[in-house]
Amino acid sequence: MIRVGSSFVRSNGQCNYLVRLFATQVASAPVADTQFQQEWNMALPFEKLPGPSRLTLLKDILPGGKFRTLEMTEVLEQYRQEYGEIYKLPGMFDKPDMALVFDPKDFEAVYRTEGVWPVRPGLETITHYRKKVRPDIFFSGGLAIEQGKEWAEFRTAVNPVMMQPKIVKLYVPQIDKFVDEFMVRMKKIRDPSTYELPENFEDELNRWSLEAICIIALDTRLGIMGNLDKNSKEQEFINAVKRFFYLLTVLDLKPSMWKVFPTADFKEMMHVSDVITNFSYHHVDEARKRLESKTNMQSEKEQSVLEKLIKINPKVATVMATDMVVAGVDTTSSAVTSVLYNLAKNPDKQELLRNELRKILPEKDSPLTPQNMSNLPYLRACFKEAMRILPVVDGNFRETGKDLVLRGYRIPKGTPVGLQSAFIQVDDKLYTNAKKFIPERWLKNQESELSKEAKSVSPFTFLPFGFGPRMCIGRRFAELEIEVFVSKLVRNFYIEWDRPDLKFKRAAINIPDGKLQFKIKDVEN
Repeated sequence: MIRVGSSFVRSNGQCNYLVRLFATQVASAPVADTQFQQEWNMALPFEKLPGPSRLTLLKDILPGGKFRTLEMTEVLEQYRQEYGEIYKLPGMFDKPDMALVFDPKDFEAVYRTEGVWPVRPGLETITHYRKKVRPDIFFSGGLAIEQGKEWAEFRTAVNPVMMQPKIVKLYVPQIDKFVDEFMVRMKKIRDPSTYELPENFEDELNRWSLEAICIIALDTRLGIMGNLDKNSKEQEFINAVKRFFYLLTVLDLKPSMWKVFPTADFKEMMHVSDVITNFSYHHVDEARKRLESKTNMQSEKEQSVLEKLIKINPKVATVMATDMVVAGVDTTSSAVTSVLYNLAKNPDKQELLRNELRKILPEKDSPLTPQNMSNLPYLRACFKEAMRILPVVDGNFRETGKDLVLRGYRIPKGTPVGLQSAFIQVDDKLYTNAKKFIPERWLKNQESELSKEAKSVSPFTFLPFGFGPRMCIGRRFAELEIEVFVSKLVRNFYIEWDRPDLKFKRAAINIPDGKLQFKIKDVEN
């Protein structure tokens, strides 16, 4: 048993390793177990956790309720104000009750004890679709929904392809060239007198992010930059992805009766899932045919991500490519929007970033390379700070891997827990001027009070890509796309925002709620 902050966790692992991990001291495992048992006996049972009843929750969120006009994350924050830093959210329609926690010490307790096969609950509609509707394609549910041994086997198979920096670096020239093309496109579509981007710029950004992720995941260029036929397969796919994340929120994160009878939202979810699956399968199959027709095979180190995945297993490639493309469209464009918006609202920080970029990009059209991208600390600090203030996701979910005691309550092994990190990322008790965009707080080589603060604050306050074995497997590719895009845009343009503050719709992922009419004015040199 190890103490983590104010929480106790039961552990059967190697005691010395965990002691160093938690920076605590214990005399022996038996003593620790005794301590935990005493704490467990004194703690209140899970059923005593405060929180709304099922009836109260339904009354609050259904038409006429006091929270009817609020988004789900706003509802959770309202309950936090009423019930505190840990409370119980009742399960609906065959779903179990869930504990919601808002303290990084509790996040750490959950993450540190999740084990080698962490369980991430939820996404039941995706599970239903892949296991019941389309088992012809999905021999495995993939990393998003599989658990236990099945998840571990799939992750082990794809990790060598997805997590190696040297493989990511192979894509720098392709993404750099594509972003240069998009810079030309942005000049073309901005208003020549006001320099403002058009009302539909979000659509342009979505097409860019789809094209970028398809270069990596599907080994192809779709050619969708510019005007896109509204009836095209590519536009149908983009629309399907947008609806997918909305429906995921409605069906899996809110009370829904789809398990009782097929609601209209559930039927639409099955349809958009078909659109997404068929699109990905078609392009993976085309890539497989191209590979089979090659007379001269590339060397192992020159093979693309998709080629490497197909070599493992074509079905693995289909599942992985589908997940990459779905996750890479809205999440990447939302992350880019967050960074650009924060830079536009803070022109002094934007200029500091531009000065850093001038050192490695002496000309506006200078290419980015794996070598010159290796030393961009302020760029990465800007990205990290934007994700802290306006994150793409509000938190994470786990089932507890051990019996825990959190804030005086028993949380039995296997309990779903929502780790609500977005709320604490802008908490003034943890970060000085928490709502202000201050990239300097993440610069490790500075001795300012802010940088010292960032070093001392718990890393569990801010985990944009998750933690542990289930950390986002596409992290390196997402960072590459975002870093190249932001670098080229800031090096070429002054970015301004003259409109009311941009809001985000907070759902399964957070997407802009408004028109992205940035102003972009040419940088002189």
